Amino acid sequence: MSDSVLDRIRQNRQRPAVPTRDDTLISRVQQPEAPQNLEVVETPPETQVSAATPMTNDALEDLKAELAKIPETNRHSAIVLEKELDQSLTRYCKDNRITIEVFLEAAWVHTTANPKAMEEILLEAKRRYADRKRAGKLRRLITMLEG
Repeated sequence: MSDSVLDRIRQNRQRPAVPTRDDTLISRVQQPEAPQNLEVVETPPETQVSAATPMTNDALEDLKAELAKIPETNRHSAIVLEKELDQSLTRYCKDNRITIEVFLEAAWVHTTANPKAMEEILLEAKRRYADRKRAGKLRRLITMLEG
């Protein structure tokens, strides 16, 4: 019965027709090509290339080559932090105009070069991990006793 109800709902829904869009930002006239002897100029990181700006193949290849020099990134799971630590770390990173992820990358690079610092951080991390496991067990016991 639920399949027939679902089919009726699908048949009865009316989707509005969307008119075709006129892309006025895209030039209809062919742009003249830039000179072949392009010089690569270092631009500050804040400078952004507009998507509407026509580019020559050479300029595009230069941008791709520059991008290839920068290490690739990979998404990681969400980071769970203590509330107070999260607030102070977020504020610190905002004040310095970086993300928490970039700060974590830099801290990792620094500590891999400094074994003593890595050892100290690992001891602290293991202590914090044990505390979190204990907190999880306590929350589970409380839930079981309340329910």
